[in-house]
Amino acid sequence: MLILRCPAQLQRLEEALRRSTPAALPVLGTVMTVARGNPASYEVLVDTWPHFGVVLTRLRPEDNKDPRDFYANQLTVFYQHEGAWRALLRGTEAVDWTRAFQIHGMQDGMYEAVREETDAKGLRLE
Repeated sequence: MLILRCPAQLQRLEEALRRSTPAALPVLGTVMTVARGNPASYEVLVDTWPHFGVVLTRLRPEDNKDPRDFYANQLTVFYQHEGAWRALLRGTEAVDWTRAFQIHGMQDGMYEAVREETDAKGLRLE
């Protein structure tokens, strides 16, 4: 996963996400916040750049002190292909499975992919 910090990259991503509304709305709001100064200490991750398959936003790990606080550890996701989302869940450290967290997104298949991954890891999903 790549962390986007460059204002030009964030603006380009924002434009791409605007073309995918309403499904991209949860991610778009965070991308806009980060691009405009990032007062909440979030980061924007993409699987590849500039042709991304998944965008994930989260609080910077160093700013998230309590591993049990699923309110502070909120993730938002937008993906162009469900397979890219499933690959992110399986093969990266973008989602810290040792912490309590919430995932927000509006796409079909998001919940099912998370459910399958938690079942495979022997974790509880609420």
